[in-house]
Amino acid sequence: MSSTNSIAMEAVRAGDPGQLWVTALRQTQGRGRRGRSWVSERGNLYASLLLVDAAPLASLGQLPLVIALGLARALSALRGIEPDAVRIKWPNDILLDGRKCVGILIESERLADGRQAVVIGAGINVAAAPDGQPYGVTTLSDHGFTGNLEDVFRAIAGEVETVLALWKGGRGFSEIRAGWLEHARGLGQAIRVNLPDRSIDGIFHALDPEGRLVLKRDDGALETHSAGDVFLLGEDMAGIICDKAR
Repeated sequence: MSSTNSIAMEAVRAGDPGQLWVTALRQTQGRGRRGRSWVSERGNLYASLLLVDAAPLASLGQLPLVIALGLARALSALRGIEPDAVRIKWPNDILLDGRKCVGILIESERLADGRQAVVIGAGINVAAAPDGQPYGVTTLSDHGFTGNLEDVFRAIAGEVETVLALWKGGRGFSEIRAGWLEHARGLGQAIRVNLPDRSIDGIFHALDPEGRLVLKRDDGALETHSAGDVFLLGEDMAGIICDKAR
């Protein structure tokens, strides 16, 4: 199929009431954040969940962290995966031993009838990892996973349902935030935040109550960011330099 996100959005435009999962073994038009292409190799799992009127509009910005927590918990529970290896890079990249294993794309649309549709898409590297990425990538199989794609889907569907219930459309975000921080990568460490127009270095100081990244600059000033690509200075940046040198 083209992409699970596209199929889910087509379904809601045709009247689907939501709570629909769309899965695929391969996508021909997979995409990531900011329109980036997402390589969709066979052997992996691609899944999207359709939600309708899941939360007030002001709370939808919390969803990336909500879903990241659900997927991190799901991977931690898989047979063969070491739970301590699973970490979340703000806002919603799932890493295994510092390498990306899951990408998440959340898209929303106000429908003609006034309903708010949200499609949550996830690409899970189960057996194949794309080449040529500007960051380290890995697979579940590389880390000892011995199950199949159905095992992965059951785990993520169950944990996503659990965290959405915990979230309560935004009313329970404090609990989500606490769980997210337990899985955080880079908290208290030097990071670089790549923004559309510039890059900013500082210390990953905290998450604010809405889940925005709080960056502490060299002069002690605190900045909050609601979007951006985060790299851990020293570790992630070394990988980028090596890739560019090839």
